[in-house]
Amino acid sequence: MLTSFSVQWFTAYYVSLGTLLIGYGIYLIVKRHQMADYLHDVASTYDEPPQAFKSVLKYLLLFTLPGLILSFFPFSWIELIFTIWSLIIIYTVGQMLLQWPVVSQQILASKSSLHKKIRFAGINMVSIGVVLFLLCFILISKY
Repeated sequence: MLTSFSVQWFTAYYVSLGTLLIGYGIYLIVKRHQMADYLHDVASTYDEPPQAFKSVLKYLLLFTLPGLILSFFPFSWIELIFTIWSLIIIYTVGQMLLQWPVVSQQILASKSSLHKKIRFAGINMVSIGVVLFLLCFILISKY
């Protein structure tokens, strides 16, 4: 029973996160100038990170923690590595949000190259979304 729930959890997680990453990655690629302006405005006006950034991180953590437990039922290296990778991403982004004054100064200092960095982040998001769909395919074909 727990195996079935684990497979369903990771299938839903891979599909939903993959869809979000591909959608927002394409959005960042297409609207990178507007996102650069938004980041510049946020960095210049807020002393702490916007609530939206913290909320995304919080919900990603809430969906990753059950995956850590469910990756052991049945034990799967792929799901365990994916979950640990997600936790490392959450930790890294959380550290950036904790250092918001420094990060905001870096955003303000790199105004000219911010478009390229946003485009690079969008391309990475799309490629990770595709990888998540491939992981979902592997998971479904295994069970």
